[in-house]
Amino acid sequence: MTRHALILADIEGIIGIHQKAQCTPGRTEWKEARHLITKDVNAAAQGLLLAGYKSITVCDMHGTGFNLLPEKLIPEARCDQGHHWRPVPLIGTLPEAECAMMIGWHAAPDQEGFSPHIFQKTLRKLCINDDPITEVELFSAVLGEHGIPVPFVSAEDVACERIQSHMPWIHRFDVPKRPMDNSEIQTLRSRLTEEVQHAASHNGMPPLVWKSHDVTATLQAETRSWTSPSATDTFRRLLADTALGFAPDAAIPLLLFILRTRCRMEEWARKARG
Repeated sequence: MTRHALILADIEGIIGIHQKAQCTPGRTEWKEARHLITKDVNAAAQGLLLAGYKSITVCDMHGTGFNLLPEKLIPEARCDQGHHWRPVPLIGTLPEAECAMMIGWHAAPDQEGFSPHIFQKTLRKLCINDDPITEVELFSAVLGEHGIPVPFVSAEDVACERIQSHMPWIHRFDVPKRPMDNSEIQTLRSRLTEEVQHAASHNGMPPLVWKSHDVTATLQAETRSWTSPSATDTFRRLLADTALGFAPDAAIPLLLFILRTRCRMEEWARKARG
């Protein structure tokens, strides 16, 4: 079987990102930041290739899922942009993969950091079995239910510290959140390739699996607690209650389809303009 890996990419923890405008779709700064996230994903993909992987699926996880520049990804990396609701929320159908690399992630809303959040600002804190987590642990537990381990994360230091406290085996790559010149960015990106290669070459840890667990979600106006049978169930409920809370549950798949279609049309127009 051809060795296959996943990359789940967010934008706030990308090398060179240090202003919120860079993370806001449509802004001039974001249009420039699209090149930064694409270059970080390529750097991580190169590390996977050096570790012996032959193909890579990239999941663009920020906003509506249209941040990367797919035409600038290396040939071995494939990115199907836009979010789906099933079978896995946001991701859709997961390919068979031996591991997943988390590139460009951020702190949780109860932490001090650059643009700390979980999905949407209404969610102020998320605890699993009374322990606060970030988005990375939640995504890792969802992937774990499909037998996919997460051996690597790049994010700012405060996020990495929490992630590593729950996943002590993970290889962390701390990304400074400050202005950097091109030379420093390139040096860090070269290190990113090397460290992804190392993590992928020594990937022997089991997937993160929560099984049944207690969830406490602190929102702006209330705190909700429940027992969840799976990470995927927790993930879907949190998304429906926060980032997609304005839409009835039955309408969410259609809403995501409309968003994908609109964003694809915008991308076609961008490419047509050259």
